[in-house]
Amino acid sequence: MRNLRAIVVVVVLGGLVIAGGALFASQQAVTEVTVTHAVVTPTGTTGTGPGTVRTFYIPIDVDGVSSDGQYLSGTLTTLAEGVNGGQELRSSDLIFVFGEEANQLVVGGISLYPSAGATLAIGEETVRPVVGGSGSYSGAQGEVVSTNLGDQGWSHVFRITMR
Repeated sequence: MRNLRAIVVVVVLGGLVIAGGALFASQQAVTEVTVTHAVVTPTGTTGTGPGTVRTFYIPIDVDGVSSDGQYLSGTLTTLAEGVNGGQELRSSDLIFVFGEEANQLVVGGISLYPSAGATLAIGEETVRPVVGGSGSYSGAQGEVVSTNLGDQGWSHVFRITMR
């Protein structure tokens, strides 16, 4: 009987610890960072069809402020064609640098793109995971919503928490 009580106490305490951790995680403050930039022109494109890699580098504004050392660099790689009504599936490796190379947010994931276009159609958005960060963004996790604004460029709205 004593062993059963000890097991019950351990299980209950374990449950309280897990519940407390979940409550703490749900109470973490969400930081929102908005990045904007001009229209993207790839700095290089290699290959055709699946395996096509588009690379780019572009200065960015952060929360409406431009500054030296703020930029977006990355690649989009075509993984498949003819997906979901003739679109392309592209993976992303996007690195947003905030003033110093130590302060970065890294974005990954996949998105569907029109097969005839170099980028999303004007007005379309895509949601990608923030896979990590460094410096001021160490331990970052969350997502970014990227929207093609046409001639006005792009906006990327990050919603992140720090571990």
